[in-house]
Amino acid sequence: MPSVPEDQLALARELTRPNLVKHLMLENKLAHSFGLRIAFSTEMPLVAKRAGYSAVLMNLEHMAMSMETMKDIAVSCLNVGITPAVVVPTCAQEWISRCLDSGAQAIIVPHVNTAEQAKLCVNASKFPPLGHRSVTMVTAMTQYTTQLSHAAIAEVVNDEVLIMPMIETKEGVENVEEIAAVSGIDALFIGCADLCMELGIPGQYDSELFHTTVAKIAGAAEKASVDGRKVFVGLGGLEPRPDLLEELAKKHAPIRQVHVELHLLCGGVNGWEPTDLRWQVVTWHC
Repeated sequence: MPSVPEDQLALARELTRPNLVKHLMLENKLAHSFGLRIAFSTEMPLVAKRAGYSAVLMNLEHMAMSMETMKDIAVSCLNVGITPAVVVPTCAQEWISRCLDSGAQAIIVPHVNTAEQAKLCVNASKFPPLGHRSVTMVTAMTQYTTQLSHAAIAEVVNDEVLIMPMIETKEGVENVEEIAAVSGIDALFIGCADLCMELGIPGQYDSELFHTTVAKIAGAAEKASVDGRKVFVGLGGLEPRPDLLEELAKKHAPIRQVHVELHLLCGGVNGWEPTDLRWQVVTWHC
């Protein structure tokens, strides 16, 4: 692909909303993500930003949120300067590309078991030459500009988008090195609840099998981090276990976790102390 003129790249970087989480990851800094399960107001990103979070996560796999609502919240995230992240329902191009076109900057894809599926994730999320995402000029991420060339959009937006396949099955663990090696994959995200279910140890997060599996996934990410490329590791589903989050972060940094507002509400009802809540919401450790 021909090189993009510097003036076009400069304009693209000026207009494209930066992915705060990705920038923090690349700087090896700590970021915080706030997940939405029941409160879908477009005011939530501003609340999250004011509380010190770096991202809002919308889980379309496990909650009843429409595409329109996801778009509105994603645009609100972009407007306040935090990362809109989405868990798509399945590994399908129409879900991944539509969420990105609607404003998402980070995509988490559940149940990715093979390198072929990982390549589908990249093809749907990255423009050529990394993938085959269809170009649309009018997106919130580029502030609806029509002044940018397609080549400039491709290069700058590819740099800002995060694509993260979830490793949460035995097959995914067996193929994790091949998945991590796929060019364009930014991180491996471990779905702890489903992974333990698939391993036959439901909810047994202290088991040796769970810990050795997490270590294997982290090792695959490290092995794929060569020639200037960095593959990160994400971790979700351990909100009730801040002790374990801390332990795994120390062993396998960078690690990122996800927290949802439902846990905060339930925690408040059950009498958690504010200090406990603050630890529970530490996420996206990079």
